Amino acid sequence: MKKLYCLFLMLPIALYAQENTNTVLQNKKNEFRVDILSALVYTKASLSYERFFGKDFSTGFNVNFSNSNKLNEDFDNGYRNNVPKFEFNPYLRYALSKSKSRYYFAEIFGSYNGGDFKEIVRVSGMAQPDYYTTKKSKYTDFGLGGSLGYKMYFKNSIAVEFIVGFGSNLTNRDKSPDVISRVGLNLGYRF
Repeated sequence: MKKLYCLFLMLPIALYAQENTNTVLQNKKNEFRVDILSALVYTKASLSYERFFGKDFSTGFNVNFSNSNKLNEDFDNGYRNNVPKFEFNPYLRYALSKSKSRYYFAEIFGSYNGGDFKEIVRVSGMAQPDYYTTKKSKYTDFGLGGSLGYKMYFKNSIAVEFIVGFGSNLTNRDKSPDVISRVGLNLGYRF
């Protein structure tokens, strides 16, 4: 009986602590993040900014720059015909959970991306026979996609976020990758 009584006494304290955490987080409207997974696995610099509006909505953007030796070697050796170099992703998020300190979210995002493209072309000569050569060029494209993720806060400021999302490039699909992805493990600071 004493355990049950203690539980009922602790419940309001726990609810107050959760409510207090939610209030503190709601007063902090800005957040910067760095994608640790992309830096370690893909050697890609990925930075994000997010601005919070109201209870459930936020918007922001993500910027990626890549110069991976592995991707460049695959591109030069002919294993792939394009290699992404940069990406700019504006997004809109909706929180799917009630808590502001730990919650699931859904987002829609746009993607302005570009990089290098390589193709084999046939060159016709007037005085010499036709031959084939490799032609390198740049590409840019715009895509749309969706993501799901989970975010949690520690000490009302330190954010850890996991996100998985996919989309499709729309305008220059003969040169750009067909599928764009947004996969990351981000560490951030909310203020």
